[in-house]
Amino acid sequence: MPFQFKLLKSLAPGLLLAATLTTSALTVAADSAQLLANKLGAYQSLEADFVQYLLDASGSRLQETRGTMQLLQPNRFHWQTEDPFAQTIVSDGQQIWIYDPDLEQVTLQLLDTRSTATPALLLSGNNQAIGEQFDVVLYADDSSLQQFNLKPKDAESLYANIRLYFQGDTLTQMQVVDTLEQKTAMHFQNLHANPSIPIQRFTFEVPADTDVIDMR
Repeated sequence: MPFQFKLLKSLAPGLLLAATLTTSALTVAADSAQLLANKLGAYQSLEADFVQYLLDASGSRLQETRGTMQLLQPNRFHWQTEDPFAQTIVSDGQQIWIYDPDLEQVTLQLLDTRSTATPALLLSGNNQAIGEQFDVVLYADDSSLQQFNLKPKDAESLYANIRLYFQGDTLTQMQVVDTLEQKTAMHFQNLHANPSIPIQRFTFEVPADTDVIDMR
């Protein structure tokens, strides 16, 4: 099942990367959170392709899904996965559309920014609040590779742990472990920082003959 925000049904590889990453640099949580906030804050907009994997406990790949994402701060995103788990998730910063073409169904709900532990909101939301929402630890080696481990402070978070990987200032991977211990990983490709994205991209027009479940 692909990343789907828990309303998303699940997210990007790097367990092997995590195993090889040394801890030659380990900064305190406050400094790590601010450094991560600065890195994410540099992406006022972002677009990329991704390959998403469902992983077993050993890190072996069980399932692969491809997709695209476009993000615009604050809290706007267009996240789309392809078959066999096609789904489109769109936020205009106020509400979210979750479109399942196989079901011919759209779920519409208000955006809850308290759920920033969800990956799409983490990447597009208020990056300066990261230190308030997560305990952040940075691991880095003697190259330019950095791994940020984020543990949500909210006991009711849908996620137990999130890892973000940067090569220099470029986001390369994301890994998520949910509270049911399901592991998903995403590898970003063709990433473009701060592209011009039409604001209309972050609204969703419901296709004809599609049921709408309005949960606002």
